[in-house]
Amino acid sequence: MTETGFPSGWYPLLRTRDLGAGSVVRHLSGAPIELARSSAGAASGRCPKSGQSRCVTEQAGWIFAALGHPETDEPVETELCAGPNRQLHLEGYVCARVSDVAENILDTTHTSVVHQDYLRRPGDRRCVEAQISSGDGWIAASYPPGAAPGGWGARLLGAHQYTITDTFRAPAIAEVTYARNGETAFAARFRLTPAKPGETYVAATLCVPGTGLWAGLKLAALHLFFRRIFSEDRAILELIGANRPAHGPAPLVFAPQDVLRPGIDAILSGRTPRAPAPRVLLKV
Repeated sequence: MTETGFPSGWYPLLRTRDLGAGSVVRHLSGAPIELARSSAGAASGRCPKSGQSRCVTEQAGWIFAALGHPETDEPVETELCAGPNRQLHLEGYVCARVSDVAENILDTTHTSVVHQDYLRRPGDRRCVEAQISSGDGWIAASYPPGAAPGGWGARLLGAHQYTITDTFRAPAIAEVTYARNGETAFAARFRLTPAKPGETYVAATLCVPGTGLWAGLKLAALHLFFRRIFSEDRAILELIGANRPAHGPAPLVFAPQDVLRPGIDAILSGRTPRAPAPRVLLKV
């Protein structure tokens, strides 16, 4: 853990293409970092107040900065889809805590309430069994095809046919994978950066297998859907942040659907996550 209370690691600050000839100031755990490029084109970072250099690197379309003492010299970037694929980067800020944003991304059960019609048909809820697993620095929930969204937008993308796996891993990475017969049909990685107190920077990478026309059309449709989803979820998350002070020191209570939240909180606080139970029956 670092002095700021977040796990040591590499956190994205902005897209690589957005750092040009001029400098850009971004925040990491409340501290400003001025990013610029050298005459050779390499990214560098420094504290604009003290002038002290900060460790930054570029990878997979993002510029990362180190917080604390990362275990690796650069971000660990595993494959989202094996083989040829198309990827899309999205980014944005949410006035909410990292833990709340992570839970929202990985909460498959909220689609029937929040994203009706195009992700879930109204009233089309069903019982599904989530399988929970965890290890050092990660926790995951896997849902059968019956849990996948069934609205018109989701069916257009074939989402109702796939097994969903939601994973959170250190330092603050949320991943969603849709797969059938062991083959990935869609994957998304959300790297979450604590920018300022109560504000999270979301660096998302969407990935679909293939490089042809169909893959391009599918990625374009996902782009539209995710922007709509982000907008709706941002509104909810920011209301949570505004509502929390009204309850003072009241303890955080986990609902049965919050299968990953205890593990998310454990990872963010430097503890080993524990699966609440290997299987949880939910209505989604």
